[in-house]
Amino acid sequence: MLAVIAGLTLPVVLNVAPANADPLPDFCVPPSVADNVCTARLSSVTADAINGTITGKPVGGGTAITLAGQGDAYLKSTGFGDHPPEPVQHWDATIDSTGNLNVDQFDPNWYGNAKARAFMPRTLNDLATQFPPNVLLVRFTPDDTEPGTFRLVSIQPTAP
Repeated sequence: MLAVIAGLTLPVVLNVAPANADPLPDFCVPPSVADNVCTARLSSVTADAINGTITGKPVGGGTAITLAGQGDAYLKSTGFGDHPPEPVQHWDATIDSTGNLNVDQFDPNWYGNAKARAFMPRTLNDLATQFPPNVLLVRFTPDDTEPGTFRLVSIQPTAP
């Protein structure tokens, strides 16, 4: 009986289709693409706190893209001088305050610190919705683990 069950389930297991990543959007053309990583400036974004993603429209038009990434993809702002917009100041302060938190198991605050670091991208995604238009510069690549979502390589507020 086990041989019959194994014989019936083996073809099902072997025929599982591998995940295929969505191709880069049509607006990703050279010179904005290198090594299958697209660079785009977004005119505005919305955040999805449940899924930890942002969706943004590229400057100059094109289909809106949904992006997700780990904390190391989030970079401090550049090009704003001494007076960046308030949401950009909060972005930089959040990175500064969570970047060096100790998550060593012997630190009495390790759990809270780890939680703050893990949720930093969601906090920053929310701040990005408050940026002035055309401030957010993203680099992303296809992600075969999440259909319809691209994986952030970097995300950074950058003065236009």
